[in-house]
Amino acid sequence: MRVAAVPCFRLVVALSAALPALPAAKADAATPKTGHGPTSIAQLGDSVAAGEGTLYGYTYDGSTRTWTGGNVDAKWPGPYPLCHDSPEAYGQLLATTYDAKFSQFACTGSTFTNGITMPRVNPGYFSNTTLRPAEFGDWSTKSDLNADYDAAKPDLTLVTLGADDVQFVAIVEACIENAYQYYLNVADLECVASNPGSTVNADFTSYLPTFKNDLKTLAGWIEARGEADGIVPKVVFTDYYDPLPEGKTTCPDSNYLYPSQTEYLSSLLHKLDSLIISTVESLDNPDIAVADLSHALDGHEWCTADPWAYGLSIYSVYDPSSFDSQAPFHPTPKGQEALAKSIAPVIDQLFSRGKG
Repeated sequence: MRVAAVPCFRLVVALSAALPALPAAKADAATPKTGHGPTSIAQLGDSVAAGEGTLYGYTYDGSTRTWTGGNVDAKWPGPYPLCHDSPEAYGQLLATTYDAKFSQFACTGSTFTNGITMPRVNPGYFSNTTLRPAEFGDWSTKSDLNADYDAAKPDLTLVTLGADDVQFVAIVEACIENAYQYYLNVADLECVASNPGSTVNADFTSYLPTFKNDLKTLAGWIEARGEADGIVPKVVFTDYYDPLPEGKTTCPDSNYLYPSQTEYLSSLLHKLDSLIISTVESLDNPDIAVADLSHALDGHEWCTADPWAYGLSIYSVYDPSSFDSQAPFHPTPKGQEALAKSIAPVIDQLFSRGKG
């Protein structure tokens, strides 16, 4: 997931600064394991897998319930710094836990067709920017294959994918824009169960069948490529944590949205999670599993005393550069630790089974 610093989003948040707030209506890292486990881990996926947000340096002020500090010009490690890969990403934490080699291929904003099977490209006004070559490549056509993936010879491949495929960023932006149109009495309230809106219908609901097929395709490709490389990896897909506040709770991280909208966005995340879980389980492959992260941040969502995901209070009209941050919605270092802790038991179970 990523929140792009696009003009529309800047306009919406700037408008919010001139209006009243909308009315209300550390975890431990994965425990080191004994016995057999992975020796080489490859990571595929989006910004959650990359560790987006963790290197900006934000701290949470409990008294104001806002994120403070931070440097949008933070230096991200190579070889592809535009992907915002972090040493605090959950895959790196798991590799340390298992004393395994780690190969990071994840990249912020990646989707199945833009990042996994083909190079990760960020469209620009005048030209496109390539963030990195394809993380995996198209196994069916043998095009854009990532030679580094083959060289890694992973016995475990981790995959976090889906939020960008269903355009969750565009959905959030549309919800915020509509919230202020509704506040100004120029539109009906959208992004709610009774009125999802055109963006949700087009980018989320209509795309779910395609994403389901993409998940199955990627799982099959990982297995086939492993057979060709002489080692078929275990595979752990993940779904997504829910950082949104519960019920009617509001705070600076969520004030751009009505509570009914945050509740609906939460329901979309859980619907995406259900699709990922059911799709992976339907493969009926003993070497492929899914780690359910939907409750990984329970008790540490937005508006709690210690949130483990960055919120929208990072953005400030008084600091235009803040809109270049892609941290909101992403796990903090403690959040990444919580993800690793939730994934480790699934890895243990896969490797305790032996080869299926």
